[in-house]
Amino acid sequence: MTGVLPIASEDATKAIQALLLSGKEYVCVMRLHHTQPRDRVEAVLGEFQGTIFQRPPVRSSVKRRLRERTIYYLNLLEMKERNVLFKVGCQSGTYIRKLCFDVGEVLGCGAHMQELRRTRAGPFVEDEGLTTLYDLLYCASRRQETGNEEVVREVFQPMEKAQAGVKKLATKRSSEKSSNQWKKLWNSFQKSMSVTLRSQPFAMEPTWLLQEFFQWKQE
Repeated sequence: MTGVLPIASEDATKAIQALLLSGKEYVCVMRLHHTQPRDRVEAVLGEFQGTIFQRPPVRSSVKRRLRERTIYYLNLLEMKERNVLFKVGCQSGTYIRKLCFDVGEVLGCGAHMQELRRTRAGPFVEDEGLTTLYDLLYCASRRQETGNEEVVREVFQPMEKAQAGVKKLATKRSSEKSSNQWKKLWNSFQKSMSVTLRSQPFAMEPTWLLQEFFQWKQE
């Protein structure tokens, strides 16, 4: 796989956990095992938009249990013989190779993922001024030659951009005394997050952070 890969340095690594939970976008080449008409392939791809159930493949880093994932959009871009090029926006944790396999099963001909490129990870989009590894290597060598740290800073983006989609929760200090009020705030926050994720599919899902905070408050 190639494409967008957010990398954090020093204190910015604290934002990576939230970034991992943000939506992703991929461009994929799927190889059909037998020729299928374009309209048939396009119709089947449309069936996978929305909520799907997916079991991770055998070679994966998570337990192979059935889980629910959301496909925000799935668009056929090009098709030539048995090669199908499509773009998919999906919830974090969606396996595109398993998606290709499942599409092949529905088509009845079988399919597998041939090439994959990530074009978006949360707020970071491939064609919006991201840094390549060649740029980073060049700036690092320039820093060694000149001793000027500013040349490296030019290729870094502020940590705040990684948290652009995180909902914010502000409370008064006096409300900390009431655990019931914290529960009400938590329920209210979850409802607002569900609305945000439906309207902004690439917003992050920072519930892990607040869950840890609320657990600490209860202790």
